[in-house]
Amino acid sequence: MSTIFMTGGSGFIGRHVLVALAKANHKLYVLVRSKEKLIEAMRGIGWNDFSFITPVQGDLTKPSLGLNPADLQLLHHVDIIIHAGGPMDILLTAEEAQQVFLDGAREITNIAKMIHDSNPLKHFIHVVGFKSPYSEQDHESQRHNDQDSKEPPYEKMKFEADLFIRQALRPWGIPLSVVNPSVVIGDSYTGITEQVGGLGILVDTVRRNLMALVPGGKDYWLPLVHVDHVAAFIAALSAEERPVDHTYYLLDQKSNSPDMIELTRLVSKEVRVNGPFGAIPHRFLKAILNLGAGKLVNMPKESIDFIVNTDFPVSPKLALAEKNNLDLSVSPSTLPFVISDLDYRISHGTIHVPPPFRLNRRANLATIERAGEGTPILILHGTFSTAYNLLPLAEQLSTAGNPIYLIDLPGFGRSPFHHNPSIIEGFEQAIMELILNIPSEVIIVGHSFGGYLAAKVMEKLQDRVQRVLLLQPVLHAIGSNYKSSFLTHTMLRLMSKAALTKQLLHAQGFEHIEEIPADYIPYIHDELKSARVRKTTTEVMSALTQPGHITLNPNSWDYNKVSILWGTKDHKFEIPNPYRDFRITHLPHAHQFPISHPEDTARWISKLINN
Repeated sequence: MSTIFMTGGSGFIGRHVLVALAKANHKLYVLVRSKEKLIEAMRGIGWNDFSFITPVQGDLTKPSLGLNPADLQLLHHVDIIIHAGGPMDILLTAEEAQQVFLDGAREITNIAKMIHDSNPLKHFIHVVGFKSPYSEQDHESQRHNDQDSKEPPYEKMKFEADLFIRQALRPWGIPLSVVNPSVVIGDSYTGITEQVGGLGILVDTVRRNLMALVPGGKDYWLPLVHVDHVAAFIAALSAEERPVDHTYYLLDQKSNSPDMIELTRLVSKEVRVNGPFGAIPHRFLKAILNLGAGKLVNMPKESIDFIVNTDFPVSPKLALAEKNNLDLSVSPSTLPFVISDLDYRISHGTIHVPPPFRLNRRANLATIERAGEGTPILILHGTFSTAYNLLPLAEQLSTAGNPIYLIDLPGFGRSPFHHNPSIIEGFEQAIMELILNIPSEVIIVGHSFGGYLAAKVMEKLQDRVQRVLLLQPVLHAIGSNYKSSFLTHTMLRLMSKAALTKQLLHAQGFEHIEEIPADYIPYIHDELKSARVRKTTTEVMSALTQPGHITLNPNSWDYNKVSILWGTKDHKFEIPNPYRDFRITHLPHAHQFPISHPEDTARWISKLINN
């Protein structure tokens, strides 16, 4: 195993690379500005073993990377340097870009020479980007003359750093691998994409209905790569016994990738807006954005540069991937999760999930999870809610360490919509698929619409459901206020925070304004900025006004499995006679009591589960 010094370890790519390297038992020194932020970032992706990782404090923009003499001494026995530092920010100024990329390249090569003089470096791995024009054939005097005038500072300085490192290392005989990832998206299973500046720009533009005409049309494409594939590839490079100078493009072949029209149609489908009806010449759009239109529509003119009509040499990548049995292709089944996750982040910004909870995916649903032992507890939210809103409830559950899966229902939060022609059956099917992927019985806690779904799934999977706890479940059709999808959708699109508060109080979701959590109204207001969420909410509410969609059969229920918690301050709903013989606990709260009173709700749930 090797000793590795890495920059950029706290970044979106870097933290996944660290996990891949730590799993291979490499000894890792990681340049960080904040040790605490590195630990937080690693724990955010589920990594808690820091026995192979030593953070060293410094800064790319400072001499000797800001390392103190003691830390510099630690690096004398390093075998490999991985330089992946620098923010993914296409709007960096020229001065900022030069400091972090070109100046950083000078400092990292000085450290490489220092190490190489005392202990020959085995390998230098530089992470750049797929638009860089340089390769191992470039010589000292070569320059790509069009770069200075055409590229924005972010790209220009990255490319200048690429050339500088190539030129600096060649005389010293240090093997150099340049890794050129394309637009990096979430990992190949969960799709969680923290970096919203790449594909997120397309998602944002589409969801605002500003992509009726696709840049470049079928001749152009947006190369993509999963972040875990980048990490796996760099880990494979780090294991090479005799590395040689190579440039590796991490992207699929153009012929195997969706063109811009296909990709834009997929994004439109997932964010639930109308798809494009034509194309616009790439150069014409770029000219319009350069004239200032980009500022008017909040679309950076630099973003169009990542859309290309060329193919790239992928033979070196494919050879190393085959040697290490790696499949680095973009997963079509994960793209909807990537798009939904980006849609969520565009609405909400960065939302931190408190440890030990973390973001995940199960089957075709996004989750927030806490690991544990025993029977998993599945928590299903209702409308005007997501998994995130029930986190306070989950944190209060004093169970015997059961795993907890807070689930975003299809089309809500971070979960893709199910696209089933039957709106309600699509929800049922998604939850059943999740349960069937869990190798044990489950306990289901469902609130409101989630309570209806919990009961329905129990009827269909009785041998897989140990217990069902229904919190103010929808047991009969709701009032006709939401019957018109057009009116409901219009109302949700135009609703202010004050109007949302008034509506929820009128609907007896909360008894009075003081019991509404401070972050709830802003969160739901932001959630409804998403056309995906608005349309899903509209369809669900409309369906629930129709008695034909409420198809529960309480005669088939096991009385020992079912418990109901009912808020008496909600007079819009009632418990129908067929359900009144089940175990029912009454609380003096309104409909949204799992959100307004998580402690009371958790106490009742914990008591039942622990018993």
